[in-house]
Amino acid sequence: MRRVRSKLSDSGMSVIALAGVNLVLLLCICVLLNSHRLPKYGLNVVPAESHFLLSQYDRTQTHVISITPGEHPRYYLEGFEIKGGLSGVQAQLDKWRCEQPSRVTVILVNDAAVPSGTVQAVVDSVLTRGFNCALSGRPLPN
Repeated sequence: MRRVRSKLSDSGMSVIALAGVNLVLLLCICVLLNSHRLPKYGLNVVPAESHFLLSQYDRTQTHVISITPGEHPRYYLEGFEIKGGLSGVQAQLDKWRCEQPSRVTVILVNDAAVPSGTVQAVVDSVLTRGFNCALSGRPLPN
């Protein structure tokens, strides 16, 4: 039997290494495409559960304020952050003053982790101006 000899100086390891790198990259792409950790944008507030439902209200004079927990709670007016914390909320409430303040309804959507003192401060600010105030909650499961 005759022996075959090659005059090539490279043993082909670079091709095997390149194939291995391609395999690892393909595996990473497959894992990332199937990952259920897609980014979620927006505000995530989990209100406490409640037995009661909000009755009818005038939607033209209704404003929704969301409160997130933390050392310095953040306040959002219909999805946009109110700068300045509680003083910013009070300034926003002053902008809603009108001849019949009882027609204005402020709905508070606060996370279950927000301290009751923070919620009470906002409720007091709303009621002091003569507005109606409602606390939003999740319905209890049946």
